[in-house]
Amino acid sequence: MISKLSSRVSLAPEAERPFPNKEILWGSQEGGQSLFPTTAAAYERKYSSDAVPLEKFCHAVANAQERVWMVDEYLLMPDRGNPVERIDKILEWLPLWLDASDIRLLTKPHQEISKDDLRRFYNHAMAINSHDVRRTKECRIEVRMHLTKDCDFVHDRFAIIDDELWHFGGTVGGFHSKVSATSRGWRAEDHGAIRFFEEIWDAGVRK
Repeated sequence: MISKLSSRVSLAPEAERPFPNKEILWGSQEGGQSLFPTTAAAYERKYSSDAVPLEKFCHAVANAQERVWMVDEYLLMPDRGNPVERIDKILEWLPLWLDASDIRLLTKPHQEISKDDLRRFYNHAMAINSHDVRRTKECRIEVRMHLTKDCDFVHDRFAIIDDELWHFGGTVGGFHSKVSATSRGWRAEDHGAIRFFEEIWDAGVRK
């Protein structure tokens, strides 16, 4: 009797994660805002030695469940300062308790960035995997640097976090010191963003 009853039980479909509302964010020294900055605030940010990234983006990356993909030719290269400092900030977005396992950064090469600098991403992935040995998927952080060589048709910067598409007027994460906007809340699949990313991600490998 138990086996007959159990064979009729249907599992409920997995509930969809709540999807963020569409919004536009402007870079600010307060971590981003929905309104244009005042000119005084814009000048403060422009001449600051440390442009504050968007808090909402940092939070979204840290809480990603599956993927974090970024496309930006200057992702690892700040306007001012050392690339290592930029890399450190990006790694801060990826806490040791991160659930996402598919982290991909597509950028272009810079002579200021060494192999040792890039190895920091590999080491951080190892630290994430060591932090929770019961992870269902091994975390991998990959950096490819063929964006302007094999994909010289990409101008805008964007990121895909799980199923959400982010579009950046400046750098991914909102590092740019000048007035620039970021939009979020778009379904990546609806706009062909996942397909496009995979095509340009593999462009350098196919050669």
